[in-house]
Amino acid sequence: MIEFILFDFDGTLMNTNKLIVEALGETVKNVLNREMTEQDLLNVYGNYLDEQMKYFSKEKYEEMVAYYRQYYRTHRDNIELFPDVDNLLKDLKRLGYKIGITSAKSRAGILHGLDLFGLKQYIDHIVSSTEVKNNKPHPESVYRAMDYFQCKKDNLILIGDSPYDIQCGINAGIKTALVSWTIFPKERFNGMQLDYIINKPSDILEIVNR
Repeated sequence: MIEFILFDFDGTLMNTNKLIVEALGETVKNVLNREMTEQDLLNVYGNYLDEQMKYFSKEKYEEMVAYYRQYYRTHRDNIELFPDVDNLLKDLKRLGYKIGITSAKSRAGILHGLDLFGLKQYIDHIVSSTEVKNNKPHPESVYRAMDYFQCKKDNLILIGDSPYDIQCGINAGIKTALVSWTIFPKERFNGMQLDYIINKPSDILEIVNR
């Protein structure tokens, strides 16, 4: 029986895809004087910010991190909520489910997004990049959430949009669900033992109520 639900943040709850891609592209262009390719994006998307920038340049990654953060901060009100996510979180909370977020994003960035749409009240726990040493697909973020909730693996599901999310859940030995609005091409999930694919937020209610 599922009682605890872990969500990724970027690309799962919040539609930050456009802003992240734009910020990455502007950072690469302005610091390295080149264009970011589609393959570059697929190679870095979903990782820690430091890891993303080290992929592009180990020598200039600190400058790139600073530029990215400044660009993101000045444009972050362009973030959108995926349709019906607010209703989903409200319904899950009303039904007594415990809701967590596990994300490679900073705690400040997560809280800003939640506050922007009035969703903080529905979230019971956050494991951000600040609280872990090992990012997804390492299962550390899931283990930390499990310690907080004092729950068993069978009672937990991780919902995300990236291969790192799904592999994190698999590595932790819990159920996983992929949202169909992922930015990643479907072939990136080949060979992964997905438990569910979610086409709309309300599908999550059907899954956890089974």
